[in-house]
Order: sequence, then C-alpha cells, then structure tokens
Amino acid sequence: MLKPGMYLQERYEIIEKIGSGGMADVYKAKCHTLNRLVAVKMLKKELSGNEEFVSRFKLEAQAVARISHPNIVNIFDVVDEGDTHYIIMELIEGITLKSYIAKKGFLEVKETIGIAIQMAQGISAAHQQNIIHRDIKPQNIIISMDGKVKVADFGIAGVASPSGREGKAIGSVHYISPEQATGNMVDARSDIYSLGITMFEMVTGRLPFDGENTVTVAMAHLKNPIASPKDSNPDIPECLEDIILTCTEKRPEERYQTAEEVITDLRKALIDPYGLHLDPPGNKKKPGKSEPVKDEGTSGSGEEGSSGEYSGHEKTTEALEGHSYDHIGYDHHQRARQLDITHQLERIFAVAGVAAAIIIVAVLLTMAVRLGRIFLSGNSHVGPGESQESSVAEVTTAAIAEGQVSMPNLLTKPLPMTEKEARELLEECGLKMVVSSVENSNEIPIGYIMAQEYPEGTVLEKNTTVNVKVSKGSGNIDLTILELTGMDGETAKKLLTERNLVVTVADEFHNTVPQGRVIRFEPESPREGETVTLVISKGPSQAIVPDVTGLLPEEANALLLAAGFLPGAIGEEYSDTVDAGRVFNQTAPAELPFQRGLPVQYYISLGAEETIIGASHYVASIDKQYNLSMDLGPGSSTTSIQIVIRLRQEVNGRTVFKNLVEPRTVVGDSVIPISFPRIEGADGVEEGLVELINLDKNQVLASYPVSFFKTED
Repeated sequence: MLKPGMYLQERYEIIEKIGSGGMADVYKAKCHTLNRLVAVKMLKKELSGNEEFVSRFKLEAQAVARISHPNIVNIFDVVDEGDTHYIIMELIEGITLKSYIAKKGFLEVKETIGIAIQMAQGISAAHQQNIIHRDIKPQNIIISMDGKVKVADFGIAGVASPSGREGKAIGSVHYISPEQATGNMVDARSDIYSLGITMFEMVTGRLPFDGENTVTVAMAHLKNPIASPKDSNPDIPECLEDIILTCTEKRPEERYQTAEEVITDLRKALIDPYGLHLDPPGNKKKPGKSEPVKDEGTSGSGEEGSSGEYSGHEKTTEALEGHSYDHIGYDHHQRARQLDITHQLERIFAVAGVAAAIIIVAVLLTMAVRLGRIFLSGNSHVGPGESQESSVAEVTTAAIAEGQVSMPNLLTKPLPMTEKEARELLEECGLKMVVSSVENSNEIPIGYIMAQEYPEGTVLEKNTTVNVKVSKGSGNIDLTILELTGMDGETAKKLLTERNLVVTVADEFHNTVPQGRVIRFEPESPREGETVTLVISKGPSQAIVPDVTGLLPEEANALLLAAGFLPGAIGEEYSDTVDAGRVFNQTAPAELPFQRGLPVQYYISLGAEETIIGASHYVASIDKQYNLSMDLGPGSSTTSIQIVIRLRQEVNGRTVFKNLVEPRTVVGDSVIPISFPRIEGADGVEEGLVELINLDKNQVLASYPVSFFKTED
C-alpha cells in the first residue's frame, strides 16, 4: 500500500488513498512535472504475479487510451516497474452515481434523463472504438463537482469479436445482461441492457432484481420479466418507462441496437417528458399487457424451463459478482430441454413404481433423442430424405424388493438441489434427510447440497436416514451493500460487529467527509471473524494557525501541536520589537487556515541589532524578478499565496534570517520583483542568500546568492 508523501517515478507524489476494488487501489496524487492532480490506479500486490489479472488490468489502459471523450475518464499513462503495475488517470473530484442515488433516494425525471444521456454518450464513444465496457453500473459512473458525468473503470472491457462469444461472463450481477450471464453473445447491446437497469435504479431508488445470493439474481435477469418502473414511482412519464423497458429486453435483438438510438429517444423525452409517447424499436408492449413470448417448436405452455431463450437450468456454479460463470458450450435451447428431461427422470424414478418408470423412461428418451436431433440440426422440421424414426436405448433396472427404494441424485447439474428441494424429494421416496454439516464452498452457493451419503441408485430400505452436507457459501460478506461510506462511525462499527467481524478504526483528516463519518473501509468482502478497518474522518484538514509571536519556544511548540501542526525553530534573526530568546516571525500567517499536519516554523529573536555610528557595514544588492505561474501552473490566475522575501546568512555557526519584505498575499500569476539596491548584512559576513518563500507550504521558490562588501559610513 502506498503512503502519503511517497513518490512514483520521482514525479507523482501520493496524497491520499481514495478508493479500493477487487483488483486495484486508487490514490490521489500530484504530478510535479505538469503541476496537476491525477489518480493513480495501482494493481494490488497479491495479483501482480498473476498474468491474467495483469493483462486484464493493462487492457483497461489500452482500451480507454484510444478514446478521447468528455464523458469518459481519461488515461494519461500506464507504467510497469517490475512487479508493480499502475495507471495514471484523470482525477475526478465528485461522487459516484451509486452514492448520489443513495443520498437522494431516487432522482427526478429530468435529472435522470440528463445523467443517462451523458452516460450513453460515453458508452457510444467506446462502442465506436469497438470496445464493450461489460460492467456498466452506478458504482462506475462518476458525477464531477461541475455536473459532468464520466464513465469509469474499463478494467474488464473487451474488444467485440465477430462471434461475440466470450466463454466466461464477468461483471456485476445486479446489472448484467442475460447473454453475458450465460457466456453467450456479448456486444454493444449488453451495455445498453446495463444502462437500462441503471436508469431503473435512478428513477425508483431500487434494483429490479435482488435475491439471497448472486445466482438467484442472475437467474432473475434470465427468466423474470422486469417490473414496470411506474409501480415504484408513478410520476415516471410513459416515454421514459418505454426507454427503460426497451433497453432491458431479454433478447438483444428487441433492445435498442445502438447507444445513439437511446440518446435520440432520451433527448426527445428531455424536451417534453410528459407529453411525448415513443414507439420504441420493435413496438414492444409493456410487461403485463402482452402474452408471454413463446419459442417456436415448443408447446407454448409458458411453464418455467419450457419456453424463453434463457432457461432456468442455465444456473451458474460460482458466486457471480466479479467471477467466472460456468456455461454450456453448445446450443442453449437444446441443453435446457435435455436438462429439464433429466430432472423429470430423477423424480419419476424416486416417486413412481419401477414398472411405470420403465415405460415413461422410454417415452422421454425418445423425446430427448428427437429433440436433440432437431436442435442439433438447427431446424424444427424434418429435412428432405431424413428418416422420421428414432431408435430408443434399451432400459434395464435391477429388481427392487418391496419396502426398498433407489437413492435419487441430489447433486443435479449444473447446480445441485437446495436443502428444501432435497428434503421434499427424499420424503416422497420414503427416506429421511439429516444435515450432518454446513460448510464453506467457493463453488456451491449457500443453501445448496454439497454431498450426499449414498450414491445415486443405491438400494435403501424405506425410512433410512440419509446424511447430507449443505453449503454456507464462500463465507464472504459483501459490505458494499451496507453503504458504509459516509455513515456515522459508531453505526458502521455496530453493523460490522453484528456480522461477526472484528473492527479496527483509523482516522484521518478529510475536507468533504464530516467529522465522525466513514471515509472508506477495507476489505470490501471479508469472511466472518476477519478484521475490517474503518477510516473515520477527523473533519477538515485545515485549522486556524495560532499566533505564537512573543512566546518562548516551548510555549509555541505546545500551542502549535495542539492545533495539529508540526512546530520547530528554523533560525534566528534580529528584532527591534521582540525580546531575545522569544519567537519572532512564524512561517504560516497567524489567524488564517492552514493544512493540518504540515510544519509551522518560526524564528527566534536575537534582540535589537546594535548599530555603531561611524562603524563599517557589509552591504549587497540584487535586481531579479520571479514569475509565480512557473510553479502554480495554468490556473495560477485564480489562486493566491502568502510569500516573504528574506536574507539568510550563517553567523558564528548559526543560521540568521532577516526579512527584506514582510509576509503578504499575492495573486498566483504575479511577477515578484526581487530588487534591493542596498541589503545590509551581518558584520564581517561576506556571503548570503536572498530567498523567496511560499509560506503556505513553507517552500523555497527561489534562492539567489549575494556577495557583501565592506563600506564605511
């Protein structure tokens, strides 16, 4: 982890950590070469040795570097230094759309449309470069302080291939498109689906699909019709509802085909949201107002698993968010129906008598063979010269005595049965189920069967007890859903403790997060019993500098420390107004705000300088000027700083300062004259430095050597 004050490439100074994700940490930094603030996205150390993660991380820079658009976060540089990999990005001072929705509850119609248009413009710019984002969600949308909307985090972006088939689906499950969830066709329309889900959340304040685990949510995207947004917010105009519902059609061909089409309708809706009636692509009817869509070649019964492009049997075997999905590599319709037939067979074997099962098995196998041939051929009709007869596999079974049953398969594919389903099936078979253990699993979702005591087909006596193991999931707790950022620290600590997590607290200054509120937390998905660190705001990082002039050094030190500054004496100088040994001329102006944690130094008075009439003097002169904009950059005309011009000399082994110009405030693009025809130095000292000091940062901006010559009065 980088720390404030560290430098990268002797150029980027780390200021603070501002975010963390699964792959990378993000820091606010200052580029001292171009004098601007940037964001540094650093791949986590534990992933730097994984070529896949490094490649995916660098893909973000390669993808976005090709795009120049005001609605996309710009990439400035990508750096590899051994095992350290980071991206230098545009720093956006603002708030994520997710946090903005959480703060407001839901967004007004015109505000939603305005944000959606900017999002779609950024997405469109990426699509024009053949780049699919694949993880559009409010967490990846940043609203800057001036209202500009930026699409961020192209970390899993992909270049669209001719086939569009990905082999694995990566993304956030609450916003993922049906085709992405199953590893099927992924193109620009997948981002449009995620945009539609995001718009739904903006206008309603909630997600259209939620569930106990990520598998449940993904299946809802595949199977369940999206609810009308007007059910949650009756004030939504019909035209905006039409746009959202068209974006979120299950079948990609029934959505908007390009982001530009979405933008066109959104602009129309922005002009007259309540007076406009759109006719979206495909002239789709709203949910609840049309008959269920039926697949050709099916019975049209509308039963679950028998119709629709995405079958419920295409469940995944891993927690979905941020991970891979198992998917079936050939025609989706065929596998869905074969899996459905397999489940029917298992239940028939368990419930019905063996004789009846043999007859029905033959019928179902015949259906399976014919359906398989139909879908493998890609045609629902028999082709010319093709035989309409199909052979049926011979079915044999061992005789089961009265009072005995065959153990069914609880570990069905692609997902096993839930605990409830398994218990009901075993009871129907005349068997009893006992959960012998509940264990963690990264593959099997919570509540599903992990193992069964007896293999499938084992002959058991009725009323036999069958032990099973049930998954309790990965054991990781997703803390992002708690919206801890910005929450009162004590409330956040209580929520974490209630989830059997160990809480440690760190604090730091923050200019926008109020004192006592959570700035950030890590990790985002710990296991039970692990430690979570809450970083709590100490409030604004600036404080009023106390006036320590005239105090003894130890008194000044105590007062500055109490105010949050680092005190210290940096030299001595003569003073006609302050007694020797006391503080004189502090570097940060008193009674003005200054950055906590920075040095506030001071000079110690040597008392009044003795002047002997008729004695010799050592004098020097200088005629220079200094342009402040060289340090403050292009925006210097809108800033101001405190400066002082002083003489620095070494006198009898001590550093002595003398102000040539007292502290004053100047505009950042000023040209400072450093012109003094007569500078009187210490007696007998022939050298010195004239220094221009930025008091706001206690920084020497310029230093000029001067030579002193002895003169007689």
